[in-house]
Amino acid sequence: MAISETKNLYAEINKEMLFRTPDFISAKISPNGKLIAKVGADELGVANVAIMPVMGDSSSKQLTFFKTPEIVQFFWSADSKKVLLLKDEDGTGQLNLHSFDVVSKEHIAYTEHLTGVNAKIIKLSPSKNQAIIGLNQRNPIFHDLYLLDLDSGNRSLIFQNDAYAKFLVSDDLEVILKMKINKNGSWTVFLNNDEIFLTLTAEEAFQTEFISYNSSNKVIYFLDNRFSNTNQLTQKGIIAPYKEEVLGGQTFSDVDEVIFTRGIPKAYASYYTQKKWHILDSGIQKDIDFLTHNIGPNFELVSQNQTGGIWIVSSSIPDKGVYFWVYEREAATLKQISPSEPTASEAYAKMYEMVVTSRDGERLVCYYTLPKEYDKGGYVDAPIPLVVVPHGGPFKVRDKFEFNPYHQWLASCGYAVLSVNFRLSSGFGKDFVNAGNGQWGGKAHLDVIDATEECIAKGIAEKGKLAIFGESYGGYESLVALTFTPDYFTCCIAVCGASNLKSFLASLPEFWEFTPKPLSDHMSFFSKRECITSMGGEEVDLEKCSPINYLDNIQAPLLLVHGKNDHVVAENESKQIYDSMKKHGKHVTYILFPNEGHRFGHLANTLMYLNQAELFLSKHLNGKCRPSADELIADSTGFIFN
Repeated sequence: MAISETKNLYAEINKEMLFRTPDFISAKISPNGKLIAKVGADELGVANVAIMPVMGDSSSKQLTFFKTPEIVQFFWSADSKKVLLLKDEDGTGQLNLHSFDVVSKEHIAYTEHLTGVNAKIIKLSPSKNQAIIGLNQRNPIFHDLYLLDLDSGNRSLIFQNDAYAKFLVSDDLEVILKMKINKNGSWTVFLNNDEIFLTLTAEEAFQTEFISYNSSNKVIYFLDNRFSNTNQLTQKGIIAPYKEEVLGGQTFSDVDEVIFTRGIPKAYASYYTQKKWHILDSGIQKDIDFLTHNIGPNFELVSQNQTGGIWIVSSSIPDKGVYFWVYEREAATLKQISPSEPTASEAYAKMYEMVVTSRDGERLVCYYTLPKEYDKGGYVDAPIPLVVVPHGGPFKVRDKFEFNPYHQWLASCGYAVLSVNFRLSSGFGKDFVNAGNGQWGGKAHLDVIDATEECIAKGIAEKGKLAIFGESYGGYESLVALTFTPDYFTCCIAVCGASNLKSFLASLPEFWEFTPKPLSDHMSFFSKRECITSMGGEEVDLEKCSPINYLDNIQAPLLLVHGKNDHVVAENESKQIYDSMKKHGKHVTYILFPNEGHRFGHLANTLMYLNQAELFLSKHLNGKCRPSADELIADSTGFIFN
């Protein structure tokens, strides 16, 4: 049965609805403002690109016909005739660059013939059909820079790279900044003439981000915490006397998002418990006010046309879902372009914010969701089972007050759901991130316990009916909970989590990037050196904070899930703890997916493992269990090892 055929079967919130490929994952307006490229489910449920007009009806025509996930990023060419995209295959992390002509449908696979090469888009020209791309064909660690002609597919080497982790490139496709990570974790940032532009300590480099370069005033805009705890939006000239100016920032949270029009920052958002907008140019006040009034402050500017007069914005509301809109600034009109799901939005549960003080005085921003049938305005009449969902990362990631499919799914099964921004989480200043350095399995774990204890104190949950369910770093945290506080959680689920920090670090790539949300223009950058700093430095005893060394402590059952192609947390991290637990007679189940990586892309695989997670939680916490139809998981490649 095609996924589209199942939509009318949803009588209530369930995982099939929440985790299916959405009709709209993201959308981009063409530079000329006439067309929209959107990525979403086709009739087979696979994410593909379709083209629709900005004006008139919302009908769309499919442009790409991929049979497998996953499109990672997509962009328009400067002439509004091509859609470019980066695509992963089976979660390997090896991205190939493609283009598709929106009229002729001509497809150019720029890098598919290059075996094992990871492509990245460094900069697209806003005026010519050219781009600077990075390829690691010569050196797997560093990306050489090439000038790519998007029409012919011809490319020429412009910079052979043996030292730099990141680059900032101008609209004219000139390299402006080169960023080098030093052995101690500090960064040295060079201008293109090799003159030092900035030096950053390891603590500062975690959160610093170079956003853009304005060639008209020779200024670089970046998020900067050299002289403050939280990130500030700063501009600095690249010509002597290199004048600097802080444009904006807040005390309790980093700058979360910046709105630029024609290369100039106009507004920025901070995000402590919820998103808040701050105006830099009074000319944008009416736009922020209009959007806040109509769709709430939790919106994001996803795309804009070349003049900046038409915006694509998305909104994410915990109990409503994610929607996309076309906003015409001069006319002050707002048109929803993503389909509504009225039945679903009426059934979604509310999310509540909660700020908890940890045992050593850190303030932890948390969010929890209660099943609709039990929710009494953020409280319950009697305690119910609780599932804690720690986020991945751990740094450069945080939980927010937004639509969360895991919260909705688990709440629909009858559980309270808790997300904790433990120390190490980003968004709250460098002191909070760095307070977690050397605290993997230590105070960062105790933050999760302290937040759970607050739910118990509120009467939401009770001991003996607690689960933890995490992915990536959250998977590691689940294994820590299983081994370091063995009598606290009733059961644990760990997805792509590290069990042995020594072997995890040994297999970690030098650099890698992830989109913080599907199809984001922004790539969050991670490095092995940053992980070493976060774990406590070269001298830290990784054995002490590795769950695999505490198997004798385990009391609770464990469900392990991993993708065979995971290039960040190697599959052996799950296999070795499974093998060890089986050898010691511990209760463990392992699900392995041969065609997945660090993030799952195939719906049948996702539903298969969520089926098992739902069954596992129901067995130990007595929540609802509603198995997916056999035809929805028939194509799953998963193997279950009991």
